[in-house]
Amino acid sequence: MTIQRSVIACLALAAIAVGAATLSGPAAAQSAPAGGDRQLQKLIKELRNELKRGESDRLIDPWYLRDLRKVLRRYENPWGKRLFSDDFSGRGPQPDAPWRVTAGEFLIDWRYGLRTVVEPPPARQQQQTQSSGKNQVGQLFGQLLRQTLQGRQGGQVAEQPPADPGFAAVIAPVKVTNAFAMRVELTSRMVPGSAEPRFEFGPYQGANASAGYRLAYRPGATGGTPSLELLRLSSRGGTSTIELYDQPLKLEDGKAHVIEWTRNRRGRMVVRVDGNEVMNVIDRGFRDPFDGVALVNSGGDYALRSITIDGVD
Repeated sequence: MTIQRSVIACLALAAIAVGAATLSGPAAAQSAPAGGDRQLQKLIKELRNELKRGESDRLIDPWYLRDLRKVLRRYENPWGKRLFSDDFSGRGPQPDAPWRVTAGEFLIDWRYGLRTVVEPPPARQQQQTQSSGKNQVGQLFGQLLRQTLQGRQGGQVAEQPPADPGFAAVIAPVKVTNAFAMRVELTSRMVPGSAEPRFEFGPYQGANASAGYRLAYRPGATGGTPSLELLRLSSRGGTSTIELYDQPLKLEDGKAHVIEWTRNRRGRMVVRVDGNEVMNVIDRGFRDPFDGVALVNSGGDYALRSITIDGVD
């Protein structure tokens, strides 16, 4: 009974910690961004140790132990609902529905998965692209997507997008809860001559996919240039930088690297690359669910071996 009382006490403390962090609101969360999460993880660790001791010493009823582990899993992983998953095992060449390629090419490669290659444009086009910056890419992406959706919905005949818009984009219109856990296996390769290689992915809101969050990876970033950027895109075309990771990430080794991106109910977003935490920040710019996930290649050779998105009930 002593072990059971200890376990129950730990569960009660964990519930109090979660409730306090939730009810404290944005201001308190901003002033102490990681304290509540660290406290909860400490309680979870203590509870896990108590359960192991109770199991090894046979101090807890097995059925009661099973129920306690279910509660523990809810605290450890709040994203218990699978929303979307794809290992790109289709025979292609186009990715299976619900994916929609809206610019450039995203093709199924049996060796690497969903692959996209954007070669450097001619010198004149390259100067125009560099001078316009990433906002133009987002605006053109939205324009191309609107034209594609109009054509699919049987409205007016959509204008043909440019043969070479200078980037590639694909979307999957799937419902994503505001709190989510996204995991991708990414392979990256440098393309000779690419001035600013860049790959972005993230959840979007709205019919034209112009608003939402994007995690942008810059291969070969050096000299103070961030290798990762966490961005917030508004429906009006504005882009805000939420967090930067200015250390080099050398993913161009021919191997698939795992990028995990979680967002909890309080807006805390954590990004891990191959298990190493590289970002931990709170942003409450979006409070509603998302309408899908977008992938954008602005230069380079990238492939997704798999993608999974989990959410909350």
